[in-house]
Amino acid sequence: MAKKQIKTQSELAELLGMSKNQLSNILSDDFDPIKSNVRKLSDFFEVSPLSIIKDTKENIE
Repeated sequence: MAKKQIKTQSELAELLGMSKNQLSNILSDDFDPIKSNVRKLSDFFEVSPLSIIKDTKENIE
């Protein structure tokens, strides 16, 4: 988020067109990806969708 100069999760959620609760769920330990949300995150950060899923699952373990 720092690279994109985003200071809060609320700001990121707004930029992605999702609620803060949706973003919090994605970032939580109970993450179960919804394709459209993963796509929004990966497009925004210019990374592959797999890297979003992989990084989240690695942080859980």
